[in-house]
Amino acid sequence: METVRAARLRRDVVVVDGADASDHLQSQLTQDVAALDVGESAWSFLLDPKATIIALLRLTRSSETGFLLDTDPGYGDAIRGAIDGFLFRMDVSFASHTWDHLAVRGPGSSSVHIDAPIRAPVQWGDVGGVDFIGDDLPDPDGVPMVSDDSYDSLRIWAGWPRMGKEITGKTTPAMTGIVDRAVSFTKGCYPGQEFVARVHYRDAAPPWRIVHVEYHPCAEVVDGMELILDGEPVGSITSAASCQPFALARLKRAVELPAAVTVGGCPATVEAVPDRLATT
Repeated sequence: METVRAARLRRDVVVVDGADASDHLQSQLTQDVAALDVGESAWSFLLDPKATIIALLRLTRSSETGFLLDTDPGYGDAIRGAIDGFLFRMDVSFASHTWDHLAVRGPGSSSVHIDAPIRAPVQWGDVGGVDFIGDDLPDPDGVPMVSDDSYDSLRIWAGWPRMGKEITGKTTPAMTGIVDRAVSFTKGCYPGQEFVARVHYRDAAPPWRIVHVEYHPCAEVVDGMELILDGEPVGSITSAASCQPFALARLKRAVELPAAVTVGGCPATVEAVPDRLATT
């Protein structure tokens, strides 16, 4: 991306406030909540006791006692339902919203200023950006707007997982490729911690992982298509980029990379998601 662009999206937001909010979230999330300064953001998982992902979320400390948890649309209720049910004589309040998400990407993104409750820097490989999240946000002055599909194509190129796409069903943190960005191994307990730590310290490979798939520009690839290797299905497309010859997919751990497969009857190449692209 040579110049700055912006996309207008939506994010579910759960507001958590109160004298005990930090302690409560510290006991529920994989990220070190207490380490955040006011205005800082960090990615985190919310897990069930079996370490299955309930939500991938971004945690922003809005004040000494307040936090904003933003996630992909449709998953705010799952977050609130999980963290609102473990309270006993604690000073914590909750509120749920769906707010505007202005995703600004490209050189000069850091110079864009919008008054928003959440202003979080993003770095996807060599493409920097800023996410602004709030209620009824204006378009950024002088910044061309692009479609949701264009934004999602960049996400896919960057290898960043999305709820309902790469993260579904029984997905655990190790399957996402972003444990180092969303999990603290120096904080206290949280649901699923034992499993996450055991997998991490044993360097155990998960049953499947997220990979990049590239194919001929004329191939018609859509979400859900199987990856075929030696006549057998070894994975499936989770996010196919719009009008671009690449996708993200789940792939079984037994398949060595890079690998030549077919998808939709067309030849394709499967490669690991480069660490430099998944950084955010």
